[in-house]
Amino acid sequence: MRLIDEFLQGSPTTTLFHYTSARGLLGILDKGNIYASSAYHLNDSMEFRYAIELMVEQLRVRLNFEKGPWNTMYGQLLEQLPSTAKDAQVFVASFSEEGDLLSQWMAYSGPSNGFALGLSPEHFEAARAAGFTLVRCVYDRTRQVELASAAIDAFCQSDGELNEEAINKILITAAALKHPGFVREAEWRLIKPLVLVSSESRRILFREGRLGLVPYLSAPLVLHGGKFVPNAIHIGPSGDASATEIAVNTLLYARGLKQFFATSEVKVVPSSTPYRP
Repeated sequence: MRLIDEFLQGSPTTTLFHYTSARGLLGILDKGNIYASSAYHLNDSMEFRYAIELMVEQLRVRLNFEKGPWNTMYGQLLEQLPSTAKDAQVFVASFSEEGDLLSQWMAYSGPSNGFALGLSPEHFEAARAAGFTLVRCVYDRTRQVELASAAIDAFCQSDGELNEEAINKILITAAALKHPGFVREAEWRLIKPLVLVSSESRRILFREGRLGLVPYLSAPLVLHGGKFVPNAIHIGPSGDASATEIAVNTLLYARGLKQFFATSEVKVVPSSTPYRP
């Protein structure tokens, strides 16, 4: 578990960007929170399953090449992993180190141009206080195998009786393992696992999505009902970038998030990516 604990202690040192649509932008600015959707309902349907399959692969390797006291535990975990979704949900909100990334504009902008909200490391303190963990996604296969193996070892060392804290750490780590093909996204994730039989499961909300019902949690971006003020708003590729920039600045003035002649204000940055939605 030491390797997993060290992994979960990482923290960003720069601005992170959340890509969203115009509707999402308005909701985040008005409510001061962000949606953390079920890991099983993200744009890539294999997101969380990728990590589970990686652990299954490592368990099968161990069963084939090891003959020791943990073989029974390997078989037990191998049998239990596919049913994980029945007992727990993992909720995820995504951010990127890159504020003008074509793949993100295409995935999250919607039918018109999108937006990327810039958040400082301090913006995540409220979500952490609400039980979320911010972690950097792992794309390197070798590192992924190390973390998956650490999760398996933790299970075996506990004789299959992991406490809730240990289970949450393993689920958070699993949700941070992404296919190497997505490495350019440079993603960080706010993650919160939830055991469905717990009383906290009553906090799960639902919205309509591409797959029908999408379970989600609300992750706060401000403490004690304060006003959410992003570091920046990047404007996605648009047929009329100038008009969109004027609209965003008008929104900021109307919400009291930007003042004339202010020395510190929200930066509005049009995309330089040559793409028209």
